[in-house]
Amino acid sequence: MIKKQMVQFVLKNWKTITIVLLAMAIILKTRYDYHLMESAYDTMIESNEAQIQGLKEIHRQQLEKKQLLMESHLESLAAIEEDYRSALEMIEQLREDKKGEYVNKFNQDREQLIKDIEQTFGIEYVP
Repeated sequence: MIKKQMVQFVLKNWKTITIVLLAMAIILKTRYDYHLMESAYDTMIESNEAQIQGLKEIHRQQLEKKQLLMESHLESLAAIEEDYRSALEMIEQLREDKKGEYVNKFNQDREQLIKDIEQTFGIEYVP
């Protein structure tokens, strides 16, 4: 008897039952889709964070390389400046030596000094 009443109830309200079942299916499908979207969103966030960490690491390595290059450049520059100072000192010493030599020639051997000036500058001495 209960079966008969259930069958009659289902036959009488089959449209309503179908709508309720479809509504439940839609709700369950929506929740499943939402869960999938949430999972994809979490995966995307993790991927983006991993990419950001990778970019930060690359940036750190580039900064280290730039720092090493800068230090190398500064060391090279310091060596060049030291060589320049040494060359200037050597030139100044040579200048002083030549000056002393010319002073001696002027005091002792003026004829040789005149010949040196004529040779160096290509001019002729006229007394």
